[in-house]
Amino acid sequence: MDTRHFLSASRVLIVAGKGGVGKSTVAAALAQAATGVGLHTLLVEIEGKNPVVGLDQRVERLAITPGAALADYFDSLGLGRVSRRLLAAGIVDLVASTAPGIDDLLILGKIKQLEQTGGWDLIVVDGPPAGQAIGLLRAPLSLRQAVRGGPIHTQAIEILNMLADPARCRVMMVSTPELTPVSELIDTAFEIEDQIGVALGPVVLNGIDDESLPKNGNGNSELNEALLYRRNRQQRHELACALLTQKLPLQQLRLPRLSNSASICLELTPTLESAIAMLP
Repeated sequence: MDTRHFLSASRVLIVAGKGGVGKSTVAAALAQAATGVGLHTLLVEIEGKNPVVGLDQRVERLAITPGAALADYFDSLGLGRVSRRLLAAGIVDLVASTAPGIDDLLILGKIKQLEQTGGWDLIVVDGPPAGQAIGLLRAPLSLRQAVRGGPIHTQAIEILNMLADPARCRVMMVSTPELTPVSELIDTAFEIEDQIGVALGPVVLNGIDDESLPKNGNGNSELNEALLYRRNRQQRHELACALLTQKLPLQQLRLPRLSNSASICLELTPTLESAIAMLP
């Protein structure tokens, strides 16, 4: 599949996955790949972590917090004085999380606003861990049902319209090729698509050990132990990939195990592009 076609199929890609699976690096690599094929790309970070290094300077970046999203929302309503007073008092983040789901609604509302401006061909969202991603995506549905009118109800409906349209938004799940995270990903994927109604893109299996190994260590006991460890890991990875293929009918982007260097985003991007090219 052509990389540009794949990455322009939705205007928003929310990347989610269990902590430690390389979710942020995959999100950055997707943004970098999109920029490389000429797409005007924005990388949105919503967890407040240190940004990925080695990213193409042409990729625009934005960190979103509930408090900042609330201030922007007040400004859009012509209530800039209110937001400035909240900021001056240092309580804007507290106000933004006064009711369950409000903070998630504010973040998704800001992403929807960015998507509707048409300023970018693709917005890649470095989303929360898988469990929190469910809460994030479920928030507008819960608030639409709980609040029967007013701006919160309207905002929830508009966000739900974005989430339900695959041309506007998809979720890409990331996992390492181990049985436990893959099993959790399968459960999360069905909940996101079947219960919340958000389309899923291909699953990213990150860190697969599929390198060819020598048959033995030529009498070197330490090398034999290392080979045994690698073979056991490769077997686990094969089992996890087979489970995912059996249980979840989604395409897979399989990425090899790379070094944890500072330039891992640069290393991962061409590998990701090759995996996309192999999709039918």
